[in-house]
Amino acid sequence: MARFIKRFSELSGTMNISRFLIPVTTFLYAQAAIAQDMPIGQWQSHLPYNTAVSIASDGYRVFVATQHSFYIRSVDDETTPFSKVSGMSDMGMSKIAYDDLTGSVILAYQNSNIDLYRDGVFYNIPDLKLKSVAGTKRINNIMTDNGLAYLSTDIGVVVLNLSRNEIKETYTFTKNSQNIPVTDFEANGNYFYAATTEGLYRAPKNSANLQAFQAWTLMDTTRIFTTIASTSDKLFMAMRDSLFVLSADTFQHLYTSDSSIKNLQKGLGSVWVMEIDNSTFRGKARRMNMDYFFTDSLNTGNSYELIDIDPNPDSVKWISNSSGVLQIRKGKGEPYNTIPPDGPGDVTNYDVYVQDKEILIAHGSYDDRYNPLNNGSGFSVYTQGTWKNYRQYIYPPFGDSVVDFVNIIKGNDGSIYAGSTQSGLFVLKADGSYEYYKQNSFINTSSTGTTLYRISGLAFDNDGVLWATILGGNPNELVARTPNGQWYQFSLPFSRNIPHSAAHLIVDDNNQKWFAAPGGGGVIVFDDNRTPENPLDDQYIQLLAGEGSGGLPDNEVYCLANDKTGSIWIGTANGIGIVNCPSQVIQRQCEAEKRVVQFDQFAGYLFQNEQVRAIAVDGANRKWIGTNNGVWLVSPNGDEIIERFTKDNSPLPSDIIQKISIDPKTGDVYIGTELGLVSYRGTATDGGEENSELITYPNPVPSGYSGTIAIKGFVENADVRITDISGQLIYRTTALGGQAVWNGKDYTGRRPQSGVYLIFGTNRDGTQTVKGKMVFME
Repeated sequence: MARFIKRFSELSGTMNISRFLIPVTTFLYAQAAIAQDMPIGQWQSHLPYNTAVSIASDGYRVFVATQHSFYIRSVDDETTPFSKVSGMSDMGMSKIAYDDLTGSVILAYQNSNIDLYRDGVFYNIPDLKLKSVAGTKRINNIMTDNGLAYLSTDIGVVVLNLSRNEIKETYTFTKNSQNIPVTDFEANGNYFYAATTEGLYRAPKNSANLQAFQAWTLMDTTRIFTTIASTSDKLFMAMRDSLFVLSADTFQHLYTSDSSIKNLQKGLGSVWVMEIDNSTFRGKARRMNMDYFFTDSLNTGNSYELIDIDPNPDSVKWISNSSGVLQIRKGKGEPYNTIPPDGPGDVTNYDVYVQDKEILIAHGSYDDRYNPLNNGSGFSVYTQGTWKNYRQYIYPPFGDSVVDFVNIIKGNDGSIYAGSTQSGLFVLKADGSYEYYKQNSFINTSSTGTTLYRISGLAFDNDGVLWATILGGNPNELVARTPNGQWYQFSLPFSRNIPHSAAHLIVDDNNQKWFAAPGGGGVIVFDDNRTPENPLDDQYIQLLAGEGSGGLPDNEVYCLANDKTGSIWIGTANGIGIVNCPSQVIQRQCEAEKRVVQFDQFAGYLFQNEQVRAIAVDGANRKWIGTNNGVWLVSPNGDEIIERFTKDNSPLPSDIIQKISIDPKTGDVYIGTELGLVSYRGTATDGGEENSELITYPNPVPSGYSGTIAIKGFVENADVRITDISGQLIYRTTALGGQAVWNGKDYTGRRPQSGVYLIFGTNRDGTQTVKGKMVFME
């Protein structure tokens, strides 16, 4: 299977999307409300915009770089968000700058990739990212001047020609044959100044060859300045807690702070000094005039940068900090938070639940050894077109101690059930009231920590009983709550590396509970015989690797899924095992199958040598597989690869996949990666037992449309036929679950003439029929 996957990786390389020039207008509708219909194959991003790391301005708009994305905000509080879906080439911002001459926004990423945004188009400059050098290539700061951008990096100063969208030249500084990192760069008078980790360098702007290290003069080695700013012909510089100005080639000390100076920002006839208190970590912005007196002071939280939107006495000032962007209007007093574009509360998405266009995200996490990571972002809910985040400190019931939600589901009564790997079970009811189960409840403290109440899986069975697994339950790793509120606990006698460990819970068609035993304990199957109150009729079995022991590909299990035929798909550290007869597994009459698949001339076990982290089943019983190498869509039996998506050929933020969930009504596939959540409009939806009203998109089909046409509302796997008005057959297919897709061409490969076309759908025995219409436009 290793060779099999390698070959498909090579084949899928032909799907790479060019990022060198992408018009934003192509993608803007993907940022619209999730409820809107959109074409098959369209992507949407669901990213947080609440953590600003850098800002810039053109005098009318502020450009905000966040940890994961980028957005534009106007003085009138209108926002336009962007992501890889809308043309950005990468994820993880570090710096942003604006050039007046070319109207370019320069976007610098943490991995040294560079985008330019100008006139609604993104231009990618990947050269620095791709450059092979010893050490790091981090971009520390950006200065623009006369159509050029000077990037202070760990390998020197990289100069961009913004009108040509290319690197013009690089100024390197060396010591003992090693590159000296540049932390900031400025122009002042007739000179360029570079703040480096070895001191401040200067060179005349008109030097014949600024790329030659000999053109630069080291001005001072006793002070290592980390940030510099030029304003009103004065050059200011700061180191640790001290501020200096360069006057007549002499460094004049101006000020020593009781805080750390993090950044200097030029203003109109002034310089802004951004400080962080070393004990409280609160930020402060102070403005110094050209007489070296402080004239303004703003307490702004953990602020790092400030910029004047309009350099006049009535200006609006914007400050980026760790909580987002603050806005200060003259005469309005203290700064107030501006509202970022709508989005979830955090980029982490360990669990995602979707149903009928509602999205629930659990923002907690733990590492591969199941140690909690203390994420206080809680969980986020998207409903009726709006996101709401329930997080530590902000949502009163959580206070300061409820963290690391790793499971989330919704009950038939509208209640949201969120399980934490530290803080027990939280139930948010439809009316806004809540229940909280931790100490003095049915949940035992974990054997891995006496103060931890570690929910690791949640699922409802066919009788409406809520089941929860506990990681390291002491001693009960499985609990159940019946619809009438009765709780029951279960302890199973199987040896595991983590005692009484359980996670990744699902319920099969036979009401059996399947869960992984973390730490190499395989899978445990438990049957309470639909009588949780009676332990005497319980049955259970442990499935491990090896023939006769369970047949799993590996004992480390990451995920489980129940498909449309009732088979159980098990994702492990070494591929996938499939239990095709789950009703017989406890009687030891059935084991997992390691399916052999064929691709071209290569055969191997299904996803052998791949860590399978997520499996989801769509309406056509196809499997969406998440690994550490992206996402795969395979046929119902796994013997055909239909799609493969990676961060290089799609808007996936990362190839590290944590969760995949599918909305059965829309066919949207939600893919949770380590760097954020995106969704993809798939071709399959769940089919019902009866037909419903047919919905066709687009309808009418506009002239020149070459995308996929989707028709949904059929019974499962219906026979679908499209004819002209006289009854002549144009196209015939089988619905993918409850949805049929068509490329808009007849059997000759031609687009039908304009007019009305009829749609007919029939189930397998002909007892269920439905019909509809669609229109092709000239």
